[in-house]
Amino acid sequence: MTRARAGVWLTVASGLAFASSGSFAKSVLGADWSPGAVLAIRLTGAAAVLLVLAAWWDPAGLRASVRHTRAIIAFGVVAITGVQATFFLSLEYLQVGVSLMIQFLAPIAVIGWNWLVRGQRPSAATMVGAVLAIGGAALVINVFDAGALSLPGLGWAGLSMVCNAALFLLSERVTAEVRPVVLLATGLTVAAATSWILAVAQVLPVHIGAGTVTLAEHRIPAPLSLTLLILISTVIAYLCGVAGAARIGSTLMSLILLCEVMFAVVLSWLLLGEAVAPIQLAGSVVVIGGIALAQRGRGADLDPHGLTDALDAPART
Repeated sequence: MTRARAGVWLTVASGLAFASSGSFAKSVLGADWSPGAVLAIRLTGAAAVLLVLAAWWDPAGLRASVRHTRAIIAFGVVAITGVQATFFLSLEYLQVGVSLMIQFLAPIAVIGWNWLVRGQRPSAATMVGAVLAIGGAALVINVFDAGALSLPGLGWAGLSMVCNAALFLLSERVTAEVRPVVLLATGLTVAAATSWILAVAQVLPVHIGAGTVTLAEHRIPAPLSLTLLILISTVIAYLCGVAGAARIGSTLMSLILLCEVMFAVVLSWLLLGEAVAPIQLAGSVVVIGGIALAQRGRGADLDPHGLTDALDAPART
């Protein structure tokens, strides 16, 4: 498998893992847990898992990461906590579909940044693919069924989009200097600390709800759902995403991750019993077509590497 193809599949896996977060988190939120509690527990648990993994996999790299403190703090505060906290805050004013659609405009911001700042002009196929993928995402989340818009909500959602774009850009740049597993271990530690600061400041307060939740029509312990949220939707999702960005670059990564909305709809149908509308199925087809076109427009192929290398060594596109 070529390095570029491995990067694509890693990013698709990341989108699938991230998509599961909606179902796992919603099951806990529906049991009267606060968004702040879910966020803090999610980030703290993931940070603990990745610190253990980094200490076993690359202890020297973990010690050397202090040389990149500023980049790691930016990654943890902006690219991780910033995305999730601003999204939760936007939901106080906007419907989920509208907020998600604004957040998923991040690929346009990434393309613009790479074009204006780095001089990486996108091909026509990439631009058309981006428009198609974002349009398909709008259909999947049924954004046109939204109600009135709120200026504060648009502001929080716009900030979430900026933080999301920063995730893609920082993932590509910082992994050239810090191994993905080390970056995520340290970045998630920073993010977890930030989430608890937000909780203490009552920006996203922590409230623990019921001990059992409903998932896939079964009553399960809330800690089990949170564990799945930590391991699948956070640890695996971020590892695959950051490793993928190191192989295919921020532009293509940001477009491929639009598949998350398609996966999220399917998983919510399977795990939560939510209906899937025909327009959402049509949107899924458009998302896939747009991503395929954007990938074809990239036209680059890299050296062969696999998932083990994604964890073991920094990679440059």
